[in-house]
Amino acid sequence: MSRADQSTIDFLNEYFAVMEKKDYECLGGYYADDITLTFANAPTVKGKDVVLAQMTAIGGKVESLAHPLVNIWQEEDGVVVFEVDSAWRFLDGVEVTIRACSIFTIADGKFTDQRIYVDNGPINSHLS
Repeated sequence: MSRADQSTIDFLNEYFAVMEKKDYECLGGYYADDITLTFANAPTVKGKDVVLAQMTAIGGKVESLAHPLVNIWQEEDGVVVFEVDSAWRFLDGVEVTIRACSIFTIADGKFTDQRIYVDNGPINSHLS
């Protein structure tokens, strides 16, 4: 697996910047209509509207959610694997940073699949 090229890194950074700004209309533009999302141990969900609703619900529980990228690799078929430090700032002022590993698939400039592997134990009480 090769290191990701700059255009892929830029795409991910732009996506996460939109997420942090909570611009959900713009965020939806990153998702294919039939996207699938598996977040930690939650069941896989399918469809742009469902994924966007989940992102909106999470966004409502945080003041901010940054995703500084650590390492990024990619395959020729649009599969991108990366480590990220998810920096959660909750509405009560609590801040928690968690390392995650994700596998995203990109086709025609949109995410078709997102698999996020993370231990949410340190933030579960804030997300429930």
